Amino acid sequence: MRSALAILAALGATAQADAPVSPGKDGRVAYIAGLLDAIAASDPAVLANTANYIYVVERNQCQAPDESLHVGCLIEAATRSCAQGSAAQRAQCSRASDVIVTNRLSEKAFLPEDVRYQLMESHRDYRTALARELHRRYAILVAELSMSSYFPGTAASTTALAGGIEGYCREVSGTRALSWQYCVAAIAWFIGTDGRTVKP
Repeated sequence: MRSALAILAALGATAQADAPVSPGKDGRVAYIAGLLDAIAASDPAVLANTANYIYVVERNQCQAPDESLHVGCLIEAATRSCAQGSAAQRAQCSRASDVIVTNRLSEKAFLPEDVRYQLMESHRDYRTALARELHRRYAILVAELSMSSYFPGTAASTTALAGGIEGYCREVSGTRALSWQYCVAAIAWFIGTDGRTVKP
């Protein structure tokens, strides 16, 4: 399923967990497990390059007043970026890109305009400061997951962890202004990259 999170993110930051990322809870869990595996298996340099590519394309080519056109442009760019390699490599790239695109779309939800302005005013390297603050906020979300009843434990399988993420993000989307898709992408990115800060 190509760019399921990013497509659903276009529905708006308040989209709820029942949006059909894939049919039923089992489908959503399987998809999250695939995201975790894809990011963990990707070379960190490739992830950083892909994140930078999506960032540049968004700023230079994907500025559109209509959100669906904006998202469609980013998804098309990600699809072009993943056009090389074997079928397995393309699928891995597509899943990792899905998370990267969704995290680009969710930045305003994690970092409101006043926070972004403060970062811009107080740091010479704004993009690095932005990446660090996003990393910190993703870490908080992961810490909350680990302390919740949804966390299956450190020795759990990827599928069990994906199930915990699915349930936790369902709860989050119902109690704060953060969609299920944004929650899943942030946690999948942080866990899949072993908590490394990756600057776009």
